[in-house]
Amino acid sequence: MAYAALTSAVCSLELFLQCNHPFLNNLQRKDQILSLCKRIISFQEFLTDYEKIKHRHEGLKLLGGKIKEITYQVEDIVDSKLRKYFLAKNANYRRKAYSVLCRRLQVAIEEMEFIRKEAMVIKGNKISTSKFHKQVLPDRHASTSSPNLQQTPVGFQDDLEKIIDRLRGVPSELDIITIVGMAGIGKTTLAKRAYNHPSVVYRFDVRAWTTVSQEYRERDMLLDLFYSVGPPTNEINQESDKKAADRLYDGLMTNPSKEIYEGSNDETADRLYKSLKHRRFLIVVDDMWSTDAWDNVRMLFPDDDNGSRVILTSRLIDVATYANPDRQPHRLNFLNEDESWELLHEKLFGKRGCPFELEEIGISIAGKCQGLPLAIVVVAGHLSKMSKTPDCWKAVAESVGSVVNREPGQCLDILALSYNYLPQYLKACFLYMGAFPEDFEIPVWKLIRLWVAEGFLNAAAGPTTVEEIAEECLEDLIDRSLVLAGNRSNGKLKTCKLHDIMRDFCLEEAKRQNFLHVLKHSLDVLSENITALRRVSFNCSTIFSSYSFHPSDPTVSLSRSILGFNMSESSIFSYIDFKLLRVLDITFQHFPQFPSEIMQLVNLRYLAVAAGSKFLPPVSHFWSLQTLILLVYSSGSTLSWDIWKMPNLRHLHIKPSICLPSPTKEERNGYNSVALNNLQTLANITLSDCTKEVFSSTPKLKKLGICETVEYTYPVPIPWRDFLYTTENLWPYCSESISDLWSDCLKNLALLPLLEALKIVGLKPPVQIPKLALHLDALPENLKKLTLSFTYLPWESMTSLCRLPNLEVLKLKTYAFTGPKWEQVEEGFGSLKLLLIEMSDLEQWSASSDHFPCLEHLVLKSCLRLDSIPHELGDIPTLQIIELENSSQSAVLSAKEIQEEQQSYGNYILEVRIERNFWRIDAVATT
Repeated sequence: MAYAALTSAVCSLELFLQCNHPFLNNLQRKDQILSLCKRIISFQEFLTDYEKIKHRHEGLKLLGGKIKEITYQVEDIVDSKLRKYFLAKNANYRRKAYSVLCRRLQVAIEEMEFIRKEAMVIKGNKISTSKFHKQVLPDRHASTSSPNLQQTPVGFQDDLEKIIDRLRGVPSELDIITIVGMAGIGKTTLAKRAYNHPSVVYRFDVRAWTTVSQEYRERDMLLDLFYSVGPPTNEINQESDKKAADRLYDGLMTNPSKEIYEGSNDETADRLYKSLKHRRFLIVVDDMWSTDAWDNVRMLFPDDDNGSRVILTSRLIDVATYANPDRQPHRLNFLNEDESWELLHEKLFGKRGCPFELEEIGISIAGKCQGLPLAIVVVAGHLSKMSKTPDCWKAVAESVGSVVNREPGQCLDILALSYNYLPQYLKACFLYMGAFPEDFEIPVWKLIRLWVAEGFLNAAAGPTTVEEIAEECLEDLIDRSLVLAGNRSNGKLKTCKLHDIMRDFCLEEAKRQNFLHVLKHSLDVLSENITALRRVSFNCSTIFSSYSFHPSDPTVSLSRSILGFNMSESSIFSYIDFKLLRVLDITFQHFPQFPSEIMQLVNLRYLAVAAGSKFLPPVSHFWSLQTLILLVYSSGSTLSWDIWKMPNLRHLHIKPSICLPSPTKEERNGYNSVALNNLQTLANITLSDCTKEVFSSTPKLKKLGICETVEYTYPVPIPWRDFLYTTENLWPYCSESISDLWSDCLKNLALLPLLEALKIVGLKPPVQIPKLALHLDALPENLKKLTLSFTYLPWESMTSLCRLPNLEVLKLKTYAFTGPKWEQVEEGFGSLKLLLIEMSDLEQWSASSDHFPCLEHLVLKSCLRLDSIPHELGDIPTLQIIELENSSQSAVLSAKEIQEEQQSYGNYILEVRIERNFWRIDAVATT
């Protein structure tokens, strides 16, 4: 993780420059820091090249230890000296800390330069492998087969039928069929089953199979295909294709110096092309890793408009899309539970039955492989060597991941190929995902902000933010079949996760590199020396101070991250010993007051903490803080004014809400700016804080959350019947002062040109009817997402929201609108893609497809009185999902009717999801 250590060091230095500390008004000092950053980045470029060639020379391998040591040293120098700088008592101490930082860093960079020169000398020598091995011709007959994960076909029947249909059907021109999926999911197996299917064998004049693999060797691939296809027809004379091919192949095997073996790649490629010309062929190109390799392969295949086909398998979605941009790749899904057990059963017992006492345990073992065929096959191999007893199988069921990763040369090595192929900047991002618990749906927003805080990604230049770069990196990992996509909303990924086997690989690799340690049990702290680790993730329920780290160990100060998951409130832990922490996520531990020991962790970039303080302490000395998440349990809490002296702050989340001081009430005390020029997220502030001064001081704000009062608490456990308010239950009037505040607030939003998402929370019942409805026309047109809760607006006010031309997501949560009837007027939502109505007293809803021409996803939750969904919504061509949860039975029936009607028209895209629909309106109403 040398590359990541340097990226983080550069990130710290850049944040230092952006913190606008008066000491940095000196341009010479800024130039000095920038010069050091450039030299570090230059060594990063060397590391990228080094990773590509280190395996080619033993001397280069030996440099690995030095490189790792010096890069971590650079990171430690930067973080430790900057900490001393910001804890310095006066200007003289700061000047001394800065001087030491530059001097120590200069020495370390010179040592990096020495290592680079040493590597260049070694590289300049003749790079040799252990021995030159004479190339052996491939077995022609073996080349038409592929690795055999299973002998009896299991699963993927629908996939097989789709592939065979494309092989045998239209078009007549050459068609490239691409199959993608994660390692071990069965891409090669599916391709082989299609390749050997009798109807396919009969259809094609010639078939050939080549495996490209990660290290693409053009010569091997050309020979592999040539010996399978045979020579061009004009060289066969009067013999049959097969006899000629056999004769030529046998001659080459006895005399490897034949013309074709000694000829150039261009000559071999030309002869292969001629061999395929005018013949209907099927070629399988298995395990393709790069678009450049595909470019070389594609030119070998003539298109004679005769129905020839090529099947390409890859782990990389971009390679598959590049090979055939006109058709979506065929993406393999995991086996279901029945198929998983069928495969495990077949590998262990064949056609024989499984002993009754093992069947339940066996089904459990198969399920824990999460539908990954490779994992099932590996586990089956392990079980086949064991006694077939319940106790032995139970032991395996408790540690399936460990079993898979312990088997040498199998699953772990195959998964490692995908990891090793990653660019340097993605490796740390991927391994970091192992910090999240098993089967955990990882919130994308949290993962991205943690990556940014860790400094894994270079700072963005220009209009692209580092968060947007992180989103691209996550999509890249998904496209590489390393990460599983989770829920999406309006096309944006909301959650993701790791397959358990892939997560086990992450943990093994992270542990090997001393990058991350995950504690699954509280006793892990006693049994392993984790004080030297840079990142610790608690996945256990409880951790006590008696299991604490050892402050006497100097390596404890090297730890950079502490993450807590699934932990109880009784957990007690001290963080003061981790002086260089930059990530601290401890919302599981509730503090009565904001913990003073955290105030010493000045290098924090990501802080999530739960505290009951009414007045939160000054936080500006967290000079590099980017994300601050505060769960506040005291009503009317107020932030300190010095929040405005944190220009590196990017995301501020306060739950439930907090009072934000005006940026103009205090002196600047030498600071260049008191504006939060990098703040993108501000949630949640009170209505009275939505002033011109606040919004003009947050010009890059993209997401804003507003609570009408600071006393609001959400979510709270309230009985269902207490939510069944109707319009006549509410107070008839609202104070003019509140109305004026809403008027000013919405007008002031014009000061936020980048605002895309707005969340408004009103008052919980019983409540006055707010006059927010009078000012909705002032909402900015650039809004893409609007969420309303407890606003109790009349349905007639929906007309104002229809005027938002860019609105794509509208979430109407707890009593956002009230009244029994919503009749959509002529004007509709031209851009809306997602509509959510949750916990509403709505009874009748009238609308047509013209009102929602772009709607893709409709969600109804706890709409207990709604009689039906407008039938005409089924005619929306873009509609893909209607989702109902805890809604009325009549609404559920109408959704099913809409789906059935659309299916009768041939529309099978529309999906209806019904979850936990056990509430009945009559039962609730009488409770």
